[in-house]
Amino acid sequence: MNLGTFDVAVPLTPTLSPRRGRVLAKLLRNLVLVTLIIGAFSVNGQDTVTIPKSRLEELQRKEAELERLKGDLKDTKGENAKLKKQHEEDAVKITAAPAAKPVVTHVSPPVTSLPPFKPGETIDAMDLANYYRADANAADQRFRKQVLRVEGEISAFERLPFISDFWILLKTPDRDIRLACEMIPLEKYGSVFTIKHGSELVGQLSGRNRVPIAKVGDRVVIEGKCRGLSDTTVKLSGCELKSNH
Repeated sequence: MNLGTFDVAVPLTPTLSPRRGRVLAKLLRNLVLVTLIIGAFSVNGQDTVTIPKSRLEELQRKEAELERLKGDLKDTKGENAKLKKQHEEDAVKITAAPAAKPVVTHVSPPVTSLPPFKPGETIDAMDLANYYRADANAADQRFRKQVLRVEGEISAFERLPFISDFWILLKTPDRDIRLACEMIPLEKYGSVFTIKHGSELVGQLSGRNRVPIAKVGDRVVIEGKCRGLSDTTVKLSGCELKSNH
């Protein structure tokens, strides 16, 4: 690199003081340094900057990853907008939909409004359960120790092992109260038991012949003495199955 020729006139008279000589030498060195820097920048301005291939590939990968992330962000924004719109539409549908009709349970008149009790009258199992749930004392005054004919749907059977007695449970409006009829032993059967996972009651005759007695879902009339409410169960004892249809 040609840095050119510099003509610097430095007086070399014997009268030049040491201090002035040092200042002049310093100026000369600074001038040479500035010239070198200017020349270096002139040369570098004409060259092409290069980077290693591995570094270039890394930059390209990062650029591609950035573009992919931009695409994912765009897709996510689109999905969020779609979900928001769907949510708004569903909210409008829910608001506009008519209110669901309440479930109507079995409604019974107040027990105190009933006419005088007649022995042997038939009462619906649903009503009997409702009377005891609404006012157990009033129901006891009317039904306790009375022989009732109760009509209802069989909901289950209960039987303790090694005991001949069994219970028929009749359907009630809800699970808060049960209606259990304690059946008297059926002498014509050697034994009574349930089959088909407890859904059917059968009697055992001689020769291993089984006779169906009743099954869950049957509409029956059972006669027995009312024992009132015990815990959450209205009990009837000494019951007989009068009809099954």
